[in-house]
Amino acid sequence: MNNLNDAESLKSASVGRFLVRLLWVVLGIGLVSTLFSLLQVIAQPVYQLLAFLDGLVSIVSLIVGVVSIIVFLVWLHRLHADLKNLFHEYPISPGGAIARFLIPIYSLWGIANTLSTFADRFKGEGGDLTSLSEKVRSLIAPLYGFMIGSNAVGRIAFTQAAKNPEDKFLPIWFLLSCILDVGLTTILLQLAKTMRTAITQKAKRAIS
Repeated sequence: MNNLNDAESLKSASVGRFLVRLLWVVLGIGLVSTLFSLLQVIAQPVYQLLAFLDGLVSIVSLIVGVVSIIVFLVWLHRLHADLKNLFHEYPISPGGAIARFLIPIYSLWGIANTLSTFADRFKGEGGDLTSLSEKVRSLIAPLYGFMIGSNAVGRIAFTQAAKNPEDKFLPIWFLLSCILDVGLTTILLQLAKTMRTAITQKAKRAIS
């Protein structure tokens, strides 16, 4: 039924740990960006003195953001390879999980389907695993809320910046975008931590 000798043999174990650490870094950078955006709104002269640093943070944020997306997809693939080993006939393949997150339009259903399938499978395990499954399910709605909000506000902010860089409301849009990005990162961090804990506990049960 499974090919795992211990929890550390999980394909997703090492990349999962790295992903969580990386998401903490993304969260920290996001908080710094939010602080700069807040200064731009409420203390423009102070912000002007720190604008160069804000630019550097934006560059670092872009690089770390791209890396975190790649690491997340690798983790998602390996996680579902582990789920296939731990559960008999787990319905989502590693490639299927990637497709559910990446393909436009399809992902609107696919992300929720991937997470709810995970939650449903762990719900019947009892004990802490049931609690962890419920936590995963409870994070689905906030995840969609922050994803949609972040995307919408980000588009508005960059569209307004292209049309009228002097728009007095532009810093407010960027501040709101930063806040939503921090919220999204927080949800992703909680999901990664919860799902890692669940599959690790399941693997330990399988060998006990």
